Amino acid sequence: MVLDGLTQSHFYRYFSVFRHLRNRYSARWTLAPSSGDPLTSDLLSAEVTVCDRAAETRVELPAAMRWHPVIRRFGLSTTGLTNFLLTQQEMIKQKYPVKGGQGCEGFMCTESDGGVTDSSPLFGLDCEMCLTCAGLEVTRVALVDSSGRCVLDELVKPPNPIIDYCTRFSGITRALLEPVSTRLADVQSRLLQLLPPDAVLVGHSLDGDLRALHLVHPHVVDTSLLYRQEFGRRFKLRHLAQVVLKREIQSEVRIGHDPCEDALAALHLAQYFIRKGPRKVVEDHLEDLWDLECPEDDDSDHVISSKRHSSPLRFGHALSRSGQSAVFLGGSVETSGSLSNQQCRRHRCSSDREVVCVYRRVVQSYTLSVLQFSSFRNTLNQTAAMETHLQQVCERLQQMCVLYVGPLPSDATETLVHRLLKRCGHLRTVRLLHYTHEVHAEVVFVHLEGAQLALEHLNGLQINGCIIKARRPVHELCLDLDERLSERQNDPLNTRLIYVSNLSSKPHRHEDQLQTFRQFGAIQCVTSAAEHAGKRGRHAFIRFECADSAQAAVGVDLQIGNRKLSVCHALTPPHMTSWTRPVTTETSPDTSEQGEECDERLLERQMKKLDARVGKVFRALEENCLSVVILPGHRSDGVDHPGLCFIHIKQST
Repeated sequence: MVLDGLTQSHFYRYFSVFRHLRNRYSARWTLAPSSGDPLTSDLLSAEVTVCDRAAETRVELPAAMRWHPVIRRFGLSTTGLTNFLLTQQEMIKQKYPVKGGQGCEGFMCTESDGGVTDSSPLFGLDCEMCLTCAGLEVTRVALVDSSGRCVLDELVKPPNPIIDYCTRFSGITRALLEPVSTRLADVQSRLLQLLPPDAVLVGHSLDGDLRALHLVHPHVVDTSLLYRQEFGRRFKLRHLAQVVLKREIQSEVRIGHDPCEDALAALHLAQYFIRKGPRKVVEDHLEDLWDLECPEDDDSDHVISSKRHSSPLRFGHALSRSGQSAVFLGGSVETSGSLSNQQCRRHRCSSDREVVCVYRRVVQSYTLSVLQFSSFRNTLNQTAAMETHLQQVCERLQQMCVLYVGPLPSDATETLVHRLLKRCGHLRTVRLLHYTHEVHAEVVFVHLEGAQLALEHLNGLQINGCIIKARRPVHELCLDLDERLSERQNDPLNTRLIYVSNLSSKPHRHEDQLQTFRQFGAIQCVTSAAEHAGKRGRHAFIRFECADSAQAAVGVDLQIGNRKLSVCHALTPPHMTSWTRPVTTETSPDTSEQGEECDERLLERQMKKLDARVGKVFRALEENCLSVVILPGHRSDGVDHPGLCFIHIKQST
């Protein structure tokens, strides 16, 4: 998912509304802003490396065969009936009725003993339905055995009034059903009598027939999934019979389908597939059924051999060559001019809501889905220029690191203030305020933790008769600062992380002081808060292996020699070297406060909607799916606003 127009600053400015992003995703990384090309274009055109084993070996099959959906599912040499049965997971995915499944309450279960072998009998099944006030209900059932003999062909009277007989397809008429007294329970009993314990049911999209019969059977061969296509598409039974069996069924000159004929066609298609094997079926019908060419020399293949090097392999091409399907959903489909529709299906959506709706419909049909949410950028274009907006966001974040300290002695200097506060954390700027009744200082810390520790430890400190007090700015942007800091403290990324200040800058003492914290538990890593500047930091972030150790370390006063260490919960996420970049405040004289406030409320609602849509997509993901959310960042006039990348593998809880 790409949240177009968002930066890292947006996430932390509106941290409270990003409930799904901050709680569902276990990894978070700062992302360099995109170079200007569409991020999805960079993704699909990125060069990938071919592994050594693939470089040394070249499969003799052409790509059209090697990556065919039938070959990918069943392999080249698969044989035997049992290897073509739907698995339990596939049945659930394809909405088959299963024992204990949702919507299967009251369904009849066949007396299957689970002992299916390659010699188990096949039974073709097909039903015809009519539309009643309760939906589609079965009105005719046909069952054929392995020899092709029709052992059941029964009309069924549904319990609910019929609205539409669907005669064109079902062949059922009012006159035909009038004398019928057979009910669904009668047909269920007959099926249970006819099917042996190791029976395998065969049908074309058999899930609908079994649901109409209110029947659960665990051993199924579905011909629509045997002769499979890309992207979840399915061949019609009539087309399969015509191409593979050279047989005409469902003739237009006859009114309605014959379920015995359809059941027999499905049975013969399954028997043909099992007898020939997937490789032979694909080879024989690659052109007439799947409409694909199979050239003798596939020079376009990107897989390289030890004697021949090909052009660089791009990610989009690699997906296509490996038979993996990709789809792009969003307002702009210009993902990459070099990628064909075969390599990445594209679907233009008019809104973020449509992106989510389409994705939930097609989620099971693609290996890679790229979702672009553009509503925020569109909203921003209607409210303010991007640079002005980002400037405001950074100012709001920087306010969290600002303190006013005073009163100070009349002869106080910036050096004095720096010496007074450096034990709490790195300072970005110090500015003396002489126009107040007494001298004060405006201090901007690099990290949130420095400002927090200064608040806790400076109040009441006396310098030359002046009792120092540290306070937050009295400003509308800081009214909810305590709540926002509490959210930062409870960030899942920070639960095992603490911030330590006033460490010694001498290497041997620095290590001894850090060693002291091992009494609270095993330490995973230590990051100096000034390592990015190439210095030995007086402040560090310590990550423990468990959250209890971090909690214990925060609750203890530590003094080593004459140096007292200050400890607090980490507030800055580990992927950031500082809370914000330096900001220069430039206020436009023609911007009204009322307009800014209105825009702020609008943008906050937009962030909340985006987060809700991320949550909906996440819930639709299958188990073990890798989910990546990207806030692309922004680059303009040499100024970088970093993006953010969230990563998580969805697992059952």
